[in-house]
Amino acid sequence: MSEQPKWATEDSGLELDWKDRTQPEQRAEAVARQDISGAGKGLPGEPRYMGPALTHALAGLFEGPGLQVRQQREWGEALLGWETRNRYEVIDADGRFLLYAGETGQGLGDALLRNFLPIRPVEIEFMTSGGTLALRMARVFTFFFTRVEVTAWDGRPLGYIQQRFGLLKRHFELCTPAGGVMARLEGPIWKPWTFHVYVHDEEVATIRKRWSGFVSEGFTDADNFGVEFHAGLKDGRLRQMVLAATLMVDLCYFEERKGSGTLTGLLSD
Repeated sequence: MSEQPKWATEDSGLELDWKDRTQPEQRAEAVARQDISGAGKGLPGEPRYMGPALTHALAGLFEGPGLQVRQQREWGEALLGWETRNRYEVIDADGRFLLYAGETGQGLGDALLRNFLPIRPVEIEFMTSGGTLALRMARVFTFFFTRVEVTAWDGRPLGYIQQRFGLLKRHFELCTPAGGVMARLEGPIWKPWTFHVYVHDEEVATIRKRWSGFVSEGFTDADNFGVEFHAGLKDGRLRQMVLAATLMVDLCYFEERKGSGTLTGLLSD
């Protein structure tokens, strides 16, 4: 029996400091320090064209057997019932921090959309601890089937995730910018917390929502996900798409579970 990853058996105890993360002058300084010599080269998101610092920061994503994605607990929700910005931390299989992931938009208009529009557009940035942008995803506004556009570190489109009609399963396609299908994401309706990623008919990754504790599950939207990469998945671009798909699953199926539910998820099932 193989040994379980560290994050599967214990809480790493990491806490996010979002105050520094949101300072414009610090973000500008981080961009200035970033090695952009590989920008525009090769296919979008190819690890070999990233700068050394970014490649090192994402080593656990590109080479590791799995990740944990943990949402920051939003205690204001329990007290006030007011939805705040989605914020996550991404940890590798050995419990080491990889990325912050945070929803952009801080104004009153964004707050109102967040609390009163279940199928609202959402943009999330993935940042290293040094403030370097690693990935960006945006759920665009649609009435029925969810669409998420994913942008690579250098600003080029990495691909998109498109929800498809599924009678007995939740079905998405992970596509290249030109529309070629890289993989498909499927979640059986009888296993609501589990999603499988397939390339052709071979499973290459699994996304599972994990128990967050009674207080978190009952009063906040703090969700935890485990991502398992199978040994055959070597494509760094697809691994980034799977990470984006993990947060998309949270937005589609778990973010509004205390309210009216996610309209797009209900329509597709």
